[in-house]
Amino acid sequence: MNTVKHKLMRIYGSLPRVPSTNYKFRSFDVNPYELLPPDPVVLDLASNTSRGTYGFGAPPAGTRLICLDIEAAEGVDIVADAHQLPFLESGSVDCVLCVSFLYAARHPDQVISEVYRVLKPGGIFYVSVPYVFPRCSDPGDFYRFSYTGLEVLCEEFERLDGGFNRGPASTMHELIVRFLAMMFCFNRPSLYTAWRYFLKWPLFWIKYLDRFMARYSMASEIYSGAYFIGKKPGCPKYENAPAFGYAAATERTGRARTVEPTTVYAANYLRNRQPS
Repeated sequence: MNTVKHKLMRIYGSLPRVPSTNYKFRSFDVNPYELLPPDPVVLDLASNTSRGTYGFGAPPAGTRLICLDIEAAEGVDIVADAHQLPFLESGSVDCVLCVSFLYAARHPDQVISEVYRVLKPGGIFYVSVPYVFPRCSDPGDFYRFSYTGLEVLCEEFERLDGGFNRGPASTMHELIVRFLAMMFCFNRPSLYTAWRYFLKWPLFWIKYLDRFMARYSMASEIYSGAYFIGKKPGCPKYENAPAFGYAAATERTGRARTVEPTTVYAANYLRNRQPS
């Protein structure tokens, strides 16, 4: 059985790349990388293999890039839990990226508090999250955020840009493919995977309706991705900045939630790493 499964996986891997279900209907009004000083320190949370390269581009020349994830992977510099970043000093980072991660964080407000702490005054924060989107099983799936909810979560930052970046047609394209695959798979995971692959080809045209529909006034009723770009307000010292989220709850109750940090490998990384 394992041999058959292995052969099927090899066949699947050799097939042409399936069309994406997402139509990029907008460009970024604010590019986080264009707001940074020369030779910035950029922290990419839950980066996996992305190395800071996303829809708004790659890190600028001279960037000291720190890629963090809870599991080791090619391109990950530090293995750690984003809920606690004791190896980073307060006000030591110019930019923090948090792409498609908060839904898997047990305490998103605590992650945001740590981001606020490590950012320099005037530092830039970019975060994106799924909303109307299928469940993600790895590493976990605990939350969904509307773009307005994401702004509330990040309310201590100065808002520079935000909204949704995956429109109603792209959202329905993904859901229709998965619904039809589920309906015709007869509860067999291998058939479900195969149907998801093949159905994207004849239905690829649906996403292009976002060229028009994503700009409709009612488009905000159905979307699958939200994002927020903010700036940490300038202040002389971080200790004088307002507490919010996890920090505020701890301040009010005197009880801190504890999240056991993952072992941090390469302890001297931050001290010895040269700018990339």
